[in-house]
Amino acid sequence: MNLLDVILLLIRWIHAIAAVSWVGGGIFYLIVLKPATRHAPLDPTIAHRIADDFRNLVYSVMAILLVTGIILFTSKLTDGNTSVIYVLVLSTKIILAGYMFFVVRFLRSNQYCEIVSRNSGWLINLKLKLTGPTAVVVIGIVVFGIADLLALLG
Repeated sequence: MNLLDVILLLIRWIHAIAAVSWVGGGIFYLIVLKPATRHAPLDPTIAHRIADDFRNLVYSVMAILLVTGIILFTSKLTDGNTSVIYVLVLSTKIILAGYMFFVVRFLRSNQYCEIVSRNSGWLINLKLKLTGPTAVVVIGIVVFGIADLLALLG
């Protein structure tokens, strides 16, 4: 194992920790925080602080994932042992991760709650479901599965 291998291992580890932080935080929100606040609503000031802190975490790990992902992508594709299947699976992972980034950064940048009005049309309800925290967490879990598949293919 040479110095480049050690550096790539460190970058892979940082990439994984960032992904776990994002998806794990989302799971905590859905399974613990959201149900707890349903029974005992938070003070709006505290709710805003929690949302701001989580948003800052997500934006930070998005930046880390982007930088480390580009490095790992470049490293893998330049090693000369990459199959077409690997590239297709990796492309799927990148598309799903890009969708998550887009949703969080541009579609839901100011809210982290799933609000579905009974009077909303089916198209608005569908959009809210496809861009809500649950969708982002589920896609994140799928991306983790794809990462494991890539490890088997790689």
